[in-house]
Amino acid sequence: MSFLCRLMPRAFRRRTGAKMTAVHMPRNAATATQTTTAATSTPANITNSDDLSQLNHDQIVFILPATRTKVPSGDGYLIYSLIETSPETIKIDNSDGVDEKQQPFKLEVTHASQLPKDPDLAQLLLPQHPTDGEGSQLPPPHLRSDTHIIVSTRSGIRLAVPFYEVVLRPLLDALGLEDGPKSERGYRYEVTITENEHTIRDFASTHLTKDRTRKRTIVLLSGDGGVVDLLNGIGEAQEHHDTNEVPTVGILPLGTGNALFHSLHKLEYGRYPEGKGPSSLVLGLRTLFTGRPERLPTFRAEFSRGAKLIGAPKPIVKDWEVEDEGGKGLKEVDHLVGAIVASYGFHASLVWESDTPAYRVHGDKRFGMAAGELLKESHAYDADVEVRLKGQEEFKPLVRKGKGEEGGKYDYVLATMVSNLEKTFTVSPDSKPFEGQLRLVHFGDVGGEKTMEIMQAAYRGGEHIKMEEVGYEEVEAIKVIIKEEDPRWRKVCIDGTIVEVEKGGWMKVRRERGERLKVLVA
Repeated sequence: MSFLCRLMPRAFRRRTGAKMTAVHMPRNAATATQTTTAATSTPANITNSDDLSQLNHDQIVFILPATRTKVPSGDGYLIYSLIETSPETIKIDNSDGVDEKQQPFKLEVTHASQLPKDPDLAQLLLPQHPTDGEGSQLPPPHLRSDTHIIVSTRSGIRLAVPFYEVVLRPLLDALGLEDGPKSERGYRYEVTITENEHTIRDFASTHLTKDRTRKRTIVLLSGDGGVVDLLNGIGEAQEHHDTNEVPTVGILPLGTGNALFHSLHKLEYGRYPEGKGPSSLVLGLRTLFTGRPERLPTFRAEFSRGAKLIGAPKPIVKDWEVEDEGGKGLKEVDHLVGAIVASYGFHASLVWESDTPAYRVHGDKRFGMAAGELLKESHAYDADVEVRLKGQEEFKPLVRKGKGEEGGKYDYVLATMVSNLEKTFTVSPDSKPFEGQLRLVHFGDVGGEKTMEIMQAAYRGGEHIKMEEVGYEEVEAIKVIIKEEDPRWRKVCIDGTIVEVEKGGWMKVRRERGERLKVLVA
């Protein structure tokens, strides 16, 4: 029996036959149901302590007045903290996920009769939202409407299910939210467990395209792929004057790179010394419960006829080559919508070739491992790149920095709307959250050693853009015409989704003006 099935309550297993499907997850029978919106439920295990000196403030998710819970005394405060196991110590099984005996997360609740006068703690005290007119300030406004939790079972190193069970569900319960189609408290949410790579897109096309006058919030326990699946399942973007409601997304970063989350929270990271501050998951939870929604800028990538969506490669042991299925039975695609990155060259190859079970168990370290193999080959990509700058109506050939020439082969062509592709990999240091500006990072055939130098400079706060080999500019649109014979070198990447383009085919990328999603930010 797989880890995911062992983790699920027996009632859930009976209902699904241990198969992962998009269903409602029942409440743990041990959790008492409250019948009032004013008081939330009581955690099973509470540590009573007035000595908070040992409490790590960076691990605190939120603090609740005990009057809002069923603590017998009814006074003081409940402090909810997330304790995480280092990813390096978690044993991953390729077929089952996390070892059952290893708990990657622990939710601790501390009861204190009073709080010290600390402005940082005061910011974590809930509720911080205005009353809804009926005297209730919990849960926060964006979680009071049509709320869906999406648990991506294959994201990152497959920690989404234990995170939901051990951390998120008890926290939602503490705020008066109950899972399932009916709730005695009046506030509810539904849970979708991903069954395959189509689950999130199918969810979006089924749930988010109907009755767009309703307010909806989607909480994603996933990586960047979950966001791009929502964007591409939701239909056409809405104009700003549209009276329909745009869904709000809260991201809990359980993927590999988590580029969108890290870019949106870059200012929050900057408040703390290097290596200090709350973890990405603690920050994600704080944003979920106290954040505000903002419009998510998007771009549209269009492809020439014959372009196909590509799944993960099949590794061949000999020489670390990858087997390409030659496009047989793959779905043709004419466009995708993204919010993070559109790339051709080294980046696209790296994302595709590192997406195997053997690499994925290493989390974000898989990129470095696969990069070493790619750099040994030092392939230069045969393509023509054209750009359309602000104020221009036509595409013009890209002039490469340092050489003042057009054409030639490329190692790296990447258009992005975000600053970071990983927490410490700053690909576009000038990018700001929500500005909606496409920026192009590119360099020609510089060889494997110089490519590695450029990548290392990006890990130093984006210093690569100062190197003479690297071009970096704002663009309105780009077009990449791919001339490679071998399909291995004809892959493009849209927010982690891989598309194979025919020889002589192209990818065009431009900004979208409408609105598809809002995203919660701190």
